[in-house]
Amino acid sequence: MTSSPPNVLLVRADRWKPSNPLLENVIRKYIDEAEREACDRTGNSGTIIGGGLVLVGFGIVLAMGTGNPLAAIFAVIVLALAGLAWMGVTAPPLRVDPLRILAPMGGPGNLPAGYLVHPLAWRAGMPEFLRGVPERRLRIAVDLCRRHPGAVTDLLKMVERSERWVAEWQPGRDFSPAGRDAEVVIFANRLIEHQLRNVPVG
Repeated sequence: MTSSPPNVLLVRADRWKPSNPLLENVIRKYIDEAEREACDRTGNSGTIIGGGLVLVGFGIVLAMGTGNPLAAIFAVIVLALAGLAWMGVTAPPLRVDPLRILAPMGGPGNLPAGYLVHPLAWRAGMPEFLRGVPERRLRIAVDLCRRHPGAVTDLLKMVERSERWVAEWQPGRDFSPAGRDAEVVIFANRLIEHQLRNVPVG
């Protein structure tokens, strides 16, 4: 069982991935909002505004005190550049909690099953959601995600159920790991067919 989230986008052998512009726009919106919130939490915008006001005041005082506005402007520019450089070096990295990006939608697990292999979902917390899911289960889920009518969570639970069924009933004659995987896929496809027959249309 993997203890860290997968760090490579899962890709199907046929390179298929779902396309739903409306849903993808919503996901992008949540990603952008999460990044903006993370940026706001660092306090950078407030620091820049405050520093700018201080420098303007300093420039006015300096210009009045020296009688040389050009020198004051030059000094303010130099200080501003130095301040921005310092902020760039010392600013903490943006920390976005990936699992909270799609929280308003119920998290990455609530995305349609096909989004298990969609790059946008992987920017929105899918790797972290998959933390701890065995590699074998992920591999089988990727093969089945195109046909599964439910969410990513439902797909993973169905594959797990299929694994347990195969382990208990030992169907087929090939007891190699590949043979067991094939039996899991066969049983899972039966479950998908059953679900598809019972999903209301319209």
